[in-house]
Amino acid sequence: MIRVTVLGAGTMGAQIAVAFAQAGCPVRLWGRRAEQLDDARERIDKICLFLAEVGLSTADAQSTTERVGFTSDLADAVAGADLVVEAITEDLESKQQVLSAAEANVSDDVLLASTTSAISPTSIQECLRLPGRFVVAHFAQPAHLMRLVEVVPGAKTMDASTEKIVGILDGINAAPVIAPDIPGFLWARIQHAILREFAALVGAGLATPEACDRVLKEGYAVRLPAMGSFEHADLAGIDLMTGTAASEVWADLSTVSSPRDTLLGELLAKGRLGMKTGGGFYSWTDSGAEQFRMARDKQIVAHTLAVRRRKDRNF
Repeated sequence: MIRVTVLGAGTMGAQIAVAFAQAGCPVRLWGRRAEQLDDARERIDKICLFLAEVGLSTADAQSTTERVGFTSDLADAVAGADLVVEAITEDLESKQQVLSAAEANVSDDVLLASTTSAISPTSIQECLRLPGRFVVAHFAQPAHLMRLVEVVPGAKTMDASTEKIVGILDGINAAPVIAPDIPGFLWARIQHAILREFAALVGAGLATPEACDRVLKEGYAVRLPAMGSFEHADLAGIDLMTGTAASEVWADLSTVSSPRDTLLGELLAKGRLGMKTGGGFYSWTDSGAEQFRMARDKQIVAHTLAVRRRKDRNF
């Protein structure tokens, strides 16, 4: 079993640590300060209890949490690791500093990765002595529930490194997808394309946030587990997908080039930043936001368990 070090004790770091630990991997979690590690330990305990309660983890909560060690000493954190995953704040210089320090304390065969969702792996790896061993491994959030991991090689990433991380992720029952080194990779481009179109419609007074979200949750999202965009195009027929009706839709889609030029920019100017400020498109209380997150996690769990049952029944 591979030994994993996660650099960064925030929300994402804790979730990634659990993703590996529940697959049986020994994990070391590094944070700069003791209070960060205390928060991470509490967060991991809660996650593991939740996974055990909903039946998503085959291991009991205690055995999973016991696989995770905590340290504020970076050299100690990476000692003996086979894979080091950086999961700190989305800042290029900060990531390079941490990864450079990690590289100075590991052997040449250790794989280095970052779970960035926005920074080019080609830019990050410029700081490394051996850039060929670095790759982005962008875990979809929440990482302890979502299987998707975008694997994004940089310009200097060796094919062997890409193949190695894909094999590791397959081994923990993740769903790795090799994505291009372009803004947003694959996942975020889809997310922003949908948000841009809906923000334009709501901003123009043609729809409400409630209507747009309901169309996604009760319509489009329901069939996505069974059928992707290209599969749907083949099912419907390429002739239909290139016909007059489709052409009219494509011509009418939003082409705005900055989110600040949409309703999002108006909310930003008003200080309505979402759950963190009590309001964005919707109004939120602290308890309401927590209930929403819990409902989201339970929905993901229900989907995952349903997929498992279908596989078990060969259905």
